[in-house]
Amino acid sequence: MKPPSMTRSRSVSFNVTSLIDIVFLLIIFFLVASHVARSEAVEPVDLPKISDPAGDEEQAPRRIVVTVMADRSMWVGGRQVALPQVEQLILSAAQESRNEIEVRIRADHAATYSTIEPVLLACAQFGVTRVGFAVLPKSP
Repeated sequence: MKPPSMTRSRSVSFNVTSLIDIVFLLIIFFLVASHVARSEAVEPVDLPKISDPAGDEEQAPRRIVVTVMADRSMWVGGRQVALPQVEQLILSAAQESRNEIEVRIRADHAATYSTIEPVLLACAQFGVTRVGFAVLPKSP
C-alpha cells in the first residue's frame, strides 16, 4: 500500500480583486472629470471674432468662466445663475486664491454691454485683474 502524499502546487497566484477595484475607481474618476471639463462649454454661444489672437496662450491657475447669452441669462459651470451668484463666486474665489484667478467671459456677440458690465464691475470691486473674453479668430 502506498502512503498518502500531499501534492503541493508550486505555482504563484495573485489576488486581483483589489486591482479590479482600483481600475473601476479610475474609470469612474475619468468619467466624472471629463463631464466636468465639458460642462463649461455646453451652451452654444456665437462668439465675436478678433483679428490678432496673440497673447491668449497664458493659462490662469484658477478660472471662472461666465457665459452671457443673447437673452441676458448668465451661466457658470453649466448652471444658470443670477448676477448676485456670479458676484459671490468671484468674491469667494478671489478670497481663496489671493487674486490668482482669471474671470473668462464668454459673451454672445448679440449680448449688450449693459449685461456684461456688472460682471466687470464685480471683478474690479473684488480686485480681480485678470479678466478675459473668449473670442474666435477672424477667418481670412
